[in-house]
Amino acid sequence: MARKTTPSFVHELPLIVSPGQEKQLLIRLDQARQLYNACLGETLRRLDLMRQSVLWQKARKIDIEDKKARTAAFALAKNTYSFSEYDIHAFAGKIKKSCSIKDHLDAFTCQKIATRAFKTVSLYMFEVLGKPRFKGFNQLVSVEGKSNASGIRWKNDYVIWSKLKLTPIL
Repeated sequence: MARKTTPSFVHELPLIVSPGQEKQLLIRLDQARQLYNACLGETLRRLDLMRQSVLWQKARKIDIEDKKARTAAFALAKNTYSFSEYDIHAFAGKIKKSCSIKDHLDAFTCQKIATRAFKTVSLYMFEVLGKPRFKGFNQLVSVEGKSNASGIRWKNDYVIWSKLKLTPIL
């Protein structure tokens, strides 16, 4: 069953920030970049291990006409090598807890970053996109939360991100 989607949009607003708030924003964006790169590297590593496995090679040899068996064989390979979005969420959670990221990013933002990395590698796996690249310093310029109830959110004409309250120029 497909997940119900809601209409959404992106709107960029300049913010009025103090030097302290700007410093916090830059730290959080850099922490997000580092987490994205860690998730991307781990997802690519798992993809390589999975593709080199005997299970994957056997699944590729199954006739395309036998869709059930082929799908089951690929699913077994993915499960064996923990290649799923939720496995990468768990990896991101471990990374978050083990370093200073826990002081700057909330769990839902970390999960969204992990999802972003996983989807990029999935598109690469199906040859829709080329090999994903790691983000360099100041190259990750957008971060999103999972909902408007947590993480980065709009509330009472302000952008709220944990303890930061940022005033937009309207």
